[in-house]
Amino acid sequence: MREVGFEHDAIEASVAGYTAPSAMRRKPNVEQRRRDLCDAAIELLAAEGARGLTHLRVDRHAGFADGTTSFYYQTRSALLRGAIDRVIELDVADFIDAVDATRDGEIDSLLSHLAEHAMRTAVEPERSRARARFELMMIAARDPELKAVFENLMDRFVAISEAAVAQVQPAGTPPDPALVKEQAFAVVTFLGGFLFRLAYGIAHLDRPERLEAHLRGVIAGVAAEHARINSVTS
Repeated sequence: MREVGFEHDAIEASVAGYTAPSAMRRKPNVEQRRRDLCDAAIELLAAEGARGLTHLRVDRHAGFADGTTSFYYQTRSALLRGAIDRVIELDVADFIDAVDATRDGEIDSLLSHLAEHAMRTAVEPERSRARARFELMMIAARDPELKAVFENLMDRFVAISEAAVAQVQPAGTPPDPALVKEQAFAVVTFLGGFLFRLAYGIAHLDRPERLEAHLRGVIAGVAAEHARINSVTS
């Protein structure tokens, strides 16, 4: 969400310092230009896979002059890392949004917010981001540096999943850390497969409430199996 006051100050500053285009040419916002190029790269990865990603195609897809992408990302590896960083930036923003939404006495659980965010993968631009993420993860599997970046993102997702699972434990009993980890692993695994299906149009859930019900079923099933195993071994 934009800060209105900040935006207003920025407009005032730009008006106060305005110079006619013929007298001074505006310099591009470097960070915004990088974001625009990475967004274009994400869309190309989603539509055509890794083979469709070239510097020139990113230039033209983003509507910039030929050579722009090569100026900001000199190599293909640099361009891929830029796309990964942009995907992670957007993913982390979603994670923070889901966590923040459950603070300050919110009634809805973190699990419900995760389900809501997951369902957005069915529509753009989240669908393209998800498809690009899967393409980039396949590339990262063969590149130790890129793999480490994705592992850090997965660690964040697991931590949020553990927090979501801990929230829905039965009232009156302290959470069992080992059980919570098992349940979070199952939730992450389930969501990973579901997001893949949703991104490619082969999932058939249409409401976040239904997805949340499935997640609660997964959590309950792991708890029941955990109890059964403990009763047998004790």
